[in-house]
Amino acid sequence: MGIGRFFLTSKKFLSADGGFKRIVWMTKNLKESFAEEFKKQAAAEGVPDLLDKIADETIAEDSEKLMAFLTEKGHPALTMDPMF
Repeated sequence: MGIGRFFLTSKKFLSADGGFKRIVWMTKNLKESFAEEFKKQAAAEGVPDLLDKIADETIAEDSEKLMAFLTEKGHPALTMDPMF
């Protein structure tokens, strides 16, 4: 999905499907570049450690590693209904 990067912290981002709590992977550069804005929104949504639960290219390069990381961290997307 192509979007503007700051839209990720908008209350409208995937609002019908769980919002930014659905984000499970992003580049390390992106995570670092707007970490403060993301952390503020995550705290407001009740998941202040969400950024630490999101994988990047240094953590997961394929779906198996991604799922292992998400499970280990207890990512909230794993408890949500599937989107499709």
